[in-house]
Amino acid sequence: MTENALTTIHVACNIDSNYVRHCAVTLASLFENNRSEHFVIHILAGNLTASEQGVLVRLGQRYHNEVYFYTPASHLFEGLTIRKFSKRISMATYYRCLLSDILPNDVSKVLYLDCDIVVLGSIRAFWDMPLDGVGVAAVEDIGCKEPRRYEILHYPMEDSYFNAGVLLVNLDYWREHDVPRACIEYFHAYPERILFNDQDLLNSILHENKLLVDLCWNVQDGFYRNPSRMTDEWRGKFSDVLKHPVILHYTNRKPWEYDSQHPLRAEYVRYLDLTPWKGWRPLDNPINRVKRFFRLFPFYVGLRRAKYVDPAQL
Repeated sequence: MTENALTTIHVACNIDSNYVRHCAVTLASLFENNRSEHFVIHILAGNLTASEQGVLVRLGQRYHNEVYFYTPASHLFEGLTIRKFSKRISMATYYRCLLSDILPNDVSKVLYLDCDIVVLGSIRAFWDMPLDGVGVAAVEDIGCKEPRRYEILHYPMEDSYFNAGVLLVNLDYWREHDVPRACIEYFHAYPERILFNDQDLLNSILHENKLLVDLCWNVQDGFYRNPSRMTDEWRGKFSDVLKHPVILHYTNRKPWEYDSQHPLRAEYVRYLDLTPWKGWRPLDNPINRVKRFFRLFPFYVGLRRAKYVDPAQL
């Protein structure tokens, strides 16, 4: 094995108790598809029980990887609020803005992953990308072509807008430029601009100092949505990455929800069965099965157009 293959990869996730199971799925998929790598996992979480921590520690040990926990001080978030998706997202979402303050100083970069993600391939090429002079490498957000976002955030559309669910973070840059403080100060100065929580903050602070990378590193739900015109140009741009995503990000309806229609929702279940929740299914509950039938009935009978493309038919 080469020296490069032995280099530790640092990964960070921020969760609360509601996401321990989903974090386990994300980590199981990461470990399974990167068995030659050594990972140190940094879990930013408030008030996880010893049992919840134990699940993730034992999962790491099974693959000879390390898992550590950090609890950011609550006073750091005074004055911050949750806007979009408040029923799904807690204040823990802001933990990622503080990565350079929380993680050990000898960690110079980290791959941040949301826990509505499954990793389906090697991340080595992503990890090895040079980050000279930039704070983050990321994939454009599905909504990056919406002019209104840039009007609200007051920076040019030419700088684009990245999705914060997968970030290769240059922690040395963050420490040098004190990105955590910049995020907090920006929120207090312009709270009315922040609609998509920490994602808006990070884009506002780093829009001039980022590297945009290939879609395969963060294939979001919206890219599978049925386009109004599926042209040859569209197929040429998206078909391969939709068939073979490296990092699959369930940014809309989650695969553990009864009414998910994502064409690759079974990938979540595949890695769920490598965790203590093996065998659990959202439709085990008969009520959920009935609710799913009535929710999706218009699609079954052709009254509504399919929401997603079938990657196998591209």
